[in-house]
Amino acid sequence: MSIRLPRILCLCALLVSLAAPAPAQTLAPGARRDLAVLATAYPGLMTAIEVNAAGQAVVILADGTRLPYDDGRSKSPEERLNAPDIKDMLAQPYPLGPVTAEPALGFSPGRCRVEPFFLALYGHDKAAVTANCRPVSFLGQTMAFNTRFGAADAFGRAEKSLARLVAADPSLRRYLLPASGGVVWRVIAGTHRLSVHSFAAAVDVSPKGNPYWRNLPRGTNLLPTRQAFPAAAVAAFEAEGFIWGGKWSEFDLMHFEYRPELVLLARLGRGENLPLADIGGLLRVAR
Repeated sequence: MSIRLPRILCLCALLVSLAAPAPAQTLAPGARRDLAVLATAYPGLMTAIEVNAAGQAVVILADGTRLPYDDGRSKSPEERLNAPDIKDMLAQPYPLGPVTAEPALGFSPGRCRVEPFFLALYGHDKAAVTANCRPVSFLGQTMAFNTRFGAADAFGRAEKSLARLVAADPSLRRYLLPASGGVVWRVIAGTHRLSVHSFAAAVDVSPKGNPYWRNLPRGTNLLPTRQAFPAAAVAAFEAEGFIWGGKWSEFDLMHFEYRPELVLLARLGRGENLPLADIGGLLRVAR
């Protein structure tokens, strides 16, 4: 009995599809790790990851935004700040622990931010961000903080740790108060990029007492000032997923922002065995 041609073609197509590598097999290890870290830090934000035959990935977010993991462009440091891809955003390893040396010029992990990613995280405009906030106590002050993806809860836990530190050593108050936070929808000075304060996912502590890089000459040796900032206070924030601008070459010693993905990458980088989200169910073959 002869087999009809359409059945033969269908069988061939099935065999080819079974032989083709799955997206999980073509996604580069570094990309797989980075995207698993994002899925762990922000569960539910990514709804799919399309991977083509060359292993290039496009991330689809819950609001429909499509972002390349690696756009393949060679960029200057300024271009990486103004138009980063996800790989750029995660490329510089955040240094956990005490400050031991001045960072190299341009080493400011966390300053490269993919703005559409943050809009999807926290809200696309001031009204949406404000609707996602709740008031959180901070050492006697109260400020709005974004509730999405655990940011406000993490800020509250950090505050409790800081309150215990201040109770034990009241001299720490001058490094932390007054503090400035809430929804401050604005661009970063001298740029067109939205500040993380726009999303109510950051706090500035003692703004008048902690220096900012634009106010001092480029390349200023700030190591003694960085090291004078209470390491225990920095550790309290980092333990809850915040990074400190005092570790940036473009220093911002007053600034802490919620970036759990960078802290998670740092912990993995120093050898901690941490569970990561399984992104296998998100992978799709790019059409």
